[in-house]
Amino acid sequence: MAGLWVTVCLPPAAAADVEGALERALAPFFTDTSDNPPDRGMWDSRRIRGGSDGMGFAAAGHEDDPRLLHDDPWYDGTPCPSVFGLCAGGPRALLDFSDPLAASRRAVAASWDLWHRLAAVHPSHVPLHDFVERWTNDPDAFPDDRWGDALFTAYRAQPLITAYLDHPHSLGGGRLGFPGPAEHPVIGYDGDREDYVRERTYPYGRDTDVLTPDGWWRESDGTALHASCDPGLCPHDPPGPAVWPGSEAYLAALPGETLLVRLRCHA
Repeated sequence: MAGLWVTVCLPPAAAADVEGALERALAPFFTDTSDNPPDRGMWDSRRIRGGSDGMGFAAAGHEDDPRLLHDDPWYDGTPCPSVFGLCAGGPRALLDFSDPLAASRRAVAASWDLWHRLAAVHPSHVPLHDFVERWTNDPDAFPDDRWGDALFTAYRAQPLITAYLDHPHSLGGGRLGFPGPAEHPVIGYDGDREDYVRERTYPYGRDTDVLTPDGWWRESDGTALHASCDPGLCPHDPPGPAVWPGSEAYLAALPGETLLVRLRCHA
């Protein structure tokens, strides 16, 4: 099982009950039920997501519009706020498709700003390299810590590191584990903000799966599943293949009132 991204296209009336509309649209593709053909199962859990990590949409100058959708809380209930100017969906007309890298660029910039804002108010941290050196060379530093669990817990417990890595705008990054432990790339970065944003911005436009308004689940490789049919017996023609790959181009051409919702699913 793995994760996937899908953009669900809903009618304008869905804005009154987004969760209910998602439930109805996605039900034919739910895996954990005997009601659906096994080959049509695409997900077993889902979250609205994309505003906090650059995987969603840039807002087209309507950042405070209440019609924009934002990320669900984390599984423990922790809020997951959007980066300013980003969202996880909304009416298509409120979303900016003019620059395919805009969402990633804004999220990376926010990760830089977060680190420097926190570094100004927290005590400086001990670099990860120092912890690894102690773990390697001092048998008394982390006794009986064969896999480095205590090492990485101690590193992560530093107030600055905790505050940064626990914030969704840090975008993950780094590696707190063996082999090859590495700090988040913003920590100790030698260049300036402009360099960091340029280097870390995802270089390609997003290309998610799409659940179309008429019930087709189009995977990014062009595979199409129809909500009403057994995949092996479907007599219907899916949306034209000319739009895939390149789901953002398809989304950008939808009517402006179409509600788009980006989901991260377990599949």
